Amino acid sequence: MYEKVEVEAAIPLAHIGRIFEMVSSIPYFQEKKSRIQQIEVLPGGLTNNNYKVTIDDVTYALRLAGAGTMEYLNRPAEKHNAQIMADISVSAPIIYYDETTGNQVCKYIDDCLTLHPEHFQENHYIQLAAKVFRNYHTCGKKFISEFNPLRETRIYRNLLTQKNYGFYEGSELMSQKLDEIEALLEKCPAQSAPCHNDPLCENWLDDKKNFYLIDWEYGGMNDPMFDLGALSIEADLTDEQERYLLREYFGGDLTEKQWGSLIINKFLCDALWSYWAVLQIATGKAYEDYWPYGLNRYNRAYKLIHEGTLDRALQALSN
Repeated sequence: MYEKVEVEAAIPLAHIGRIFEMVSSIPYFQEKKSRIQQIEVLPGGLTNNNYKVTIDDVTYALRLAGAGTMEYLNRPAEKHNAQIMADISVSAPIIYYDETTGNQVCKYIDDCLTLHPEHFQENHYIQLAAKVFRNYHTCGKKFISEFNPLRETRIYRNLLTQKNYGFYEGSELMSQKLDEIEALLEKCPAQSAPCHNDPLCENWLDDKKNFYLIDWEYGGMNDPMFDLGALSIEADLTDEQERYLLREYFGGDLTEKQWGSLIINKFLCDALWSYWAVLQIATGKAYEDYWPYGLNRYNRAYKLIHEGTLDRALQALSN
C-alpha cells in the first residue's frame, strides 16, 4: 500500500494522509492487500474534497467529507438513498460509505465526460437529463429522508442565528415570500418523489453508454420540480430551453401550473443555497469563496420577485 505513489502536487499533505488511512481501513481493499498507485484532484464540489484514486490499476472516486457537514446533512440517509440510485444505474456503484463521517468511495466512471453549463446549451443533454429525472422520479422507490427546501432553509437560518452570523441586506422580503410559498403549498401540496436536490452540471457524467447523476448527499423525498428548477439555474437555461426541458420531462404540452411550479422551485433553490453559502462561512469556510456565491443566488431570487415572475407563478399554482 505504501510503495511509490504518483500524487498531484496541488493535494494537501494532510489529505494525502487521510486518503491512505481511509483506504487502508476499508475491508474491500484490506482483503486484496491493495496498494494506491495514483491520487488526482477531481474538479467541482464546494462542500467536500474529491479525488480520483487508482488502486491496483482500478480507478475510484474518493470523497473526504467537508468539516461541519454532519450538522446539516443526514449521512445514513445518503448511504441508503445513493445505494438505491446505484442499483438502478443512475449513479456510480458504491464501494464504501462511512455514515459517521460521510467519507465515501465509489467506482470511478472511466472515459466519461464531466458536464459543465455550456454542455446544456445542447438540446441533446437537456433531453438526456429530462429522461434521467423522469427515470428516478417515477422509479417507485422511497428514500428514507425528506428534503423540504422550506424546512432546510429554516434550519440554515436557525444555525446562523445560533452562531450570531448575519445574512444579506434586505432579507425580510425574501422571508415574506418564503412564508407565502409555504402557505400555498400547505393548501396545494406537491406530490413527493426521490429527488437529488443538487443536480449541478458537474454532477452529470456521460460515458456514451449511460448518463449518470452522482453525489446524492442532499437526496431526499421532495417535489420533483425542484430538481428541474435546480438544473435550469445551474445550466443557465433560457426560457425557451426551460420549456423544452419541461416538455421532454412531461412528454407533452405544458400547463401554467407546471410552469408556475418550476418558477417557485427555482426561487426556493436560490433562497436555500444563499443561506447555505453564508452558513459555510459561519462554520469556518473562506468568506471570499462563499459570500459572492450566495449573493449571486440571493440576487437571482430577488429578480423573480421584482419582475413579478414569482407572483405570477404563485397565482398559476393557486388557480
